[in-house]
Amino acid sequence: MRHLIRAASLGATLILAACGTLPGRAPTGAPDEVAWQQRNAQLAALQDWSLSGKVGFANGRDSGSGGLDWIQHAGMTTLDFHGPLGAGAVHIEGGADELHVRTSRGDDFITRDPEADLGARLHQPLPVLSLRYWVLGMPDPRDGFSKLSDARGELMSLDQSGWHVEYQEYADVSGYSLPTRLTLTRGEVRIKMVVSDWMLPAVAP
Repeated sequence: MRHLIRAASLGATLILAACGTLPGRAPTGAPDEVAWQQRNAQLAALQDWSLSGKVGFANGRDSGSGGLDWIQHAGMTTLDFHGPLGAGAVHIEGGADELHVRTSRGDDFITRDPEADLGARLHQPLPVLSLRYWVLGMPDPRDGFSKLSDARGELMSLDQSGWHVEYQEYADVSGYSLPTRLTLTRGEVRIKMVVSDWMLPAVAP
């Protein structure tokens, strides 16, 4: 309940970046390492944000798609899926130490390894803890990685923790360039995300 109260409070301090589908542009141009370092530092300081969109899953046997709502408040995550993961609605909340997962079909469990537990219980591994960074267009600072970036310092691709992330489109949102289309793959698992709205902290006048 405390997490839900925090999420509601955070929602009051965020402003909607855009309504409907954000106008996306593909990353392009020769890599600029200075731009990459500057952009990564800017994103690392972004602690509160929210997004909504759609997500599709395929694992070589099953596939599905549905809605996605994500609120990040510093280290606390509140994440809702509507439709995919083979479990109807899925609600995930918590921090880096542990996450509480509930589904509309009655699953209710605590996980300290969400990728493995979601894979075992819901048949769709989801790297929630790293995805909190990847969805911003930056690597998880806790692990090594290799990347390809563009002239603006935006990631074009990222390889980390056994996952390959391709960034198809970005949008300029309140002084940030943020992904609007990305695809995660690992073996037969494929996760496609399309962000329709980003919400960032209101900037004081």
